[in-house]
Amino acid sequence: MSPGPDPVREDEPFLERLVGLVVSIVVLTGVTVILGYGGWAILTLSAKLGGPDPKTEDGDLLRNRLATWPDRNREFMRNNGRGELPLRP
Repeated sequence: MSPGPDPVREDEPFLERLVGLVVSIVVLTGVTVILGYGGWAILTLSAKLGGPDPKTEDGDLLRNRLATWPDRNREFMRNNGRGELPLRP
């Protein structure tokens, strides 16, 4: 017996199925946005209320060093992997 279309859904009028689809999309989009921005808000608050800002061995702020990390890696890759690999942020 092969799985086929759901006979219950086929009996519903097209308008009801369309409304169900639109409601599903709106609800899922809303949940996704709320959870996405909610997570961002929690991370922002924890960063603001958190402890001291970590520093590297050189005394630079770690967040500033990490912000430049992609550029340093990109420069290494432009040289076909030749040169000194920036192993530490």
